[in-house]
Amino acid sequence: MSDSITIEDTFDDCVESACEEVRQAVIEYLDDNKDEDCAPDLHGHLNYSGRFHEIIDGAVPIYTSEIDAIWYCHKYELIESYNSQGFGDNPMDNDGMAAIYCLISDQVIAWYESEKEDIFDTWKEENPDEEEEDESE
Repeated sequence: MSDSITIEDTFDDCVESACEEVRQAVIEYLDDNKDEDCAPDLHGHLNYSGRFHEIIDGAVPIYTSEIDAIWYCHKYELIESYNSQGFGDNPMDNDGMAAIYCLISDQVIAWYESEKEDIFDTWKEENPDEEEEDESE
């Protein structure tokens, strides 16, 4: 007799959700700082109030079954990410959630680095400078 199980890997959904929240946070930052001439830095501008870390922390699953599934599917990536960030000696700290945090953070940072100019350019097109509007009149 053999049993089979199905594992639902939600890691990509966690990353996607965090990326969308970062996108929104960047747009809110730019709306509040209209004089910016480039995309904000994640660790400087966007994390001044801890917003980036809150987003990543909120993307980490809290249910044991979801955490276990992510560990089953991404074990080596999680260990590598955790070790590269220097959080400690045990990637299973906090039931493995710390390593998931590290990997989500790494992937969101990589996503942002590849998308930040497009986000900024789109925002700039949708929010032209008042000076540019005056010149066109």
